[in-house]
Amino acid sequence: MRLIKMTGGLGNQMFIYAFFVSMKRRFPSTRIDLSDMVHYHAHHGYELHRIFDLPHDEFCINQKAKKVVEFLFFKTILERKQDQTTLRAFWRKRLWPLIYFKGFYQSERYFADCADTVRRLFTFDERRANHRTRQLLTQLQNDPDAVSLHVRRGDYLDPSVWRNTGCVCTLDYYRDAIQAIRQHVDRPRFYVFSDDIAWVRKNLPLDGATYVDWNHGTDSWQDMLLMSRCRHHVICNSTFSWWGAWLNPRADKVVIAPARWSALGEMPYICPKNWMQIPVRPADLSPQP
Repeated sequence: MRLIKMTGGLGNQMFIYAFFVSMKRRFPSTRIDLSDMVHYHAHHGYELHRIFDLPHDEFCINQKAKKVVEFLFFKTILERKQDQTTLRAFWRKRLWPLIYFKGFYQSERYFADCADTVRRLFTFDERRANHRTRQLLTQLQNDPDAVSLHVRRGDYLDPSVWRNTGCVCTLDYYRDAIQAIRQHVDRPRFYVFSDDIAWVRKNLPLDGATYVDWNHGTDSWQDMLLMSRCRHHVICNSTFSWWGAWLNPRADKVVIAPARWSALGEMPYICPKNWMQIPVRPADLSPQP
């Protein structure tokens, strides 16, 4: 049996599940471990079943019992300790039958062999969206110049998160990214997604922009749905907007992304090769007000 730990918000859950799909093709006994998600209250908890109706194919036992079982019987493979230039540590067969995988697997490399299956599994049911979202979906369908712009603040302003992730996409990055998209899209119309719309309005004035400010709480997934229906994308270092851009199936889409995902280390494989990565200069000051 191969177990894969599930953790994180929606974007990270999707990366982990995509890795699981690929792993299960190679090793049919692979299962997702949801034991820790029972008590996971950050973001909106475990969301994949609620949003995508994914099949129940999980392993879930009492947390304390799971830790004992893991310690006594499983060999643990930590993603962050593996050689990032190769995926051999994940795909190779092992003599020991019980393997436990921990990581986020934030790259399409981990599921490139089954990308079409992943797209099918991560199909949104538009009937579950609220009225305003459905209205905007109709508008996006008829807008050939729609560009999603995602600005994440919220938890990124927490001092511990800021030093690693929050300081990467500064105002300069967004201004440079907007300039870059204007060079590739003649008349871009921006659809802005953020957990701090007021800050975006003040600091990134965009004529004619649509500010999506109604999807909160357990409706937040609808922002990803709307992003995926835009023609082009400006994302930040957030797995949420990564998936919003990746789920857009158009071959001619333009995706602008930061060249760095973290201020503390390189993540060279996180963005697909055909995305345009903009240099960033991480801020080393306190979070921007």
